[in-house]
Amino acid sequence: MGSFCFERQTRYRGVVPTRDHRLDRAKGILIFAVVLGHLLARTHPWEDGVLSAPMYLIYSFHMPAFVFLAGITAKSTRLPERVLTFFVLLFTVLPLMWGFMWFVGLEPDYSFLTPFWYTWFLLSMAYWMITVPFIERFPRTVLVTSVVVGLFGGILPILDTELSASRSMIFWPFFVVGKLYGKQILNWAGSLRTWQKLFFTAAALGSVGYFYLDQVDYHWFYGSLNFAHFNVSVPEGVGLRLIINIGSVLMTLMLLMWVGEKDNIIAKIGRHSLAIYVIHGFVVRGLQPVLDDSQDALSTPIVLAICLALALLTTFLLSWSPIERALRWYSSTVTKLLLMPFAQLGSQPGKHSDKASS
Repeated sequence: MGSFCFERQTRYRGVVPTRDHRLDRAKGILIFAVVLGHLLARTHPWEDGVLSAPMYLIYSFHMPAFVFLAGITAKSTRLPERVLTFFVLLFTVLPLMWGFMWFVGLEPDYSFLTPFWYTWFLLSMAYWMITVPFIERFPRTVLVTSVVVGLFGGILPILDTELSASRSMIFWPFFVVGKLYGKQILNWAGSLRTWQKLFFTAAALGSVGYFYLDQVDYHWFYGSLNFAHFNVSVPEGVGLRLIINIGSVLMTLMLLMWVGEKDNIIAKIGRHSLAIYVIHGFVVRGLQPVLDDSQDALSTPIVLAICLALALLTTFLLSWSPIERALRWYSSTVTKLLLMPFAQLGSQPGKHSDKASS
């Protein structure tokens, strides 16, 4: 996801740039959290005192953290290709998911203007990538604008789940901060002493504990609804959004503090996080008929253990390199074909000028 985009290693004079495995490991942990959260969500966990605890933990930060990491690696070079890649994946996944759900006996909640389920992120990433040149050109202005939009966007009654508008606004500040200060924050988090890391960890887990004990409406973490849906005043809505964002920041910092630098299976999973993200939805929906009734037949700890095992297995299997390469080949091939007419149009003036000069 930028960071979720497929990254290409470039070579200059035979030297391969050093890759920051902390980013890979953080993405690996987060994509596992995404898969686990989606599996747990099929078991109706928010009404259960045990299963809701990991759900509050996961949803309090996993998408803001992913967006932040995406901002770190976002670039304005080859921008049309980068943006179009997300649209290609979006319009590939949607019909396949709808067909798959009908095949397994489920009825997708179809809406032309609302990206289905987890595909909202692909559309939002396209939006955020379009803002990268403006972030680079007007960093302070865009930073302030993104914070204001993220906190007050819920006021607008016409922006909600349609076209992923609400989520794009609410999570945009994390992308901008990642783009402008992500590397410095990553280095700072890794340089802290143990007692400082423990302090921030306690603060982060304390925020999650507050959300859990106070039973904060979990829809706030989705970022998909405006203030009117929660029946709160503007000051209440802005205040709660700010509190949730602070919790997300603390949890993201906690992850970056403890993530480690070693290149291992977690880092490999992180490098293939986009492929896992795109495909895991089919696995989760395929398991939905079983997970829907799991709490009726099994105890809560067993349901949690099964979801953990399924999340580990799914994440590991979908990190298989050929899957990532196939998805990268497909998305890049389709993107190049779509951009080919524009490339040819762009080359026409050059041809005429060459003939004239000769």
